Amino acid sequence: MSAAPSRQELTRIAGDVRRFLEGLWPEWHALRGRALPDPLSLGTCQTTSLLLATVLREHGFDAAVAQGNAPGATEGYLHDGIWHGHAWVKCGGWIVDICADQYGGPPVSISPSDDPRYRTGRDTAYESAKRQRQELASSALEAWRKRR
Repeated sequence: MSAAPSRQELTRIAGDVRRFLEGLWPEWHALRGRALPDPLSLGTCQTTSLLLATVLREHGFDAAVAQGNAPGATEGYLHDGIWHGHAWVKCGGWIVDICADQYGGPPVSISPSDDPRYRTGRDTAYESAKRQRQELASSALEAWRKRR
């Protein structure tokens, strides 16, 4: 892996991935039988983070998905004094979150790895949901690679 990415590099790559996914999120919601939410990123953070981490690794960076979503726990994303289930990417000492707009944040958020709004925990989703996420992320990755 290469040296740690700069905030500017992460912002550029994450922004590219976010713009790409904005075209796929409506399909993801439809597959789950959901109406289109506002913002479109709502409920997509796990799958989105899987894709983003893979893209960052393909750029030579050490990146991994982090999440916290155990019901009633103090993990995930802290917003308005409440912990919410959420997923993001850890990369080179940074938290890269392209779904923070669910909580009023910017569409692309890059913050230091010790940002107190983020706390890693457990992924309590059913195995079928985890498989669906992986399938959607794999399909998105194929489309990402073809677009270049």
